[in-house]
Amino acid sequence: PDKNEDIIASMEYGLYCRKMGGGSVNPISGAFNFGVDEGYLVRNGKICECVKGASLIGTGSEVIMNIDMVGGNRENGQGMCGSSSGYVPNEVGQPLIRISSITVGGRN
Repeated sequence: PDKNEDIIASMEYGLYCRKMGGGSVNPISGAFNFGVDEGYLVRNGKICECVKGASLIGTGSEVIMNIDMVGGNRENGQGMCGSSSGYVPNEVGQPLIRISSITVGGRN
């Protein structure tokens, strides 16, 4: 595992997603889109200003291949997962990861 501070320090320019929001996944293709509830720009290894309205777009297989750093601190959070059949409470979690390339959508 990498240290969280080393992961942030390694970023020249990027987006630090502190808290993810809702989204959707196509179970056949693996295509997804998820909102970023709390996100910050990273410049020269420093967390800078807050961003609003960002979303992450891609496919699961693409993202997995682009993970190049993994922190050692797994954090868990409560969430809901659902579709037309209803919603189920769940717990999700992962350590801090760095994804070398991902599509970020949103507004300026």
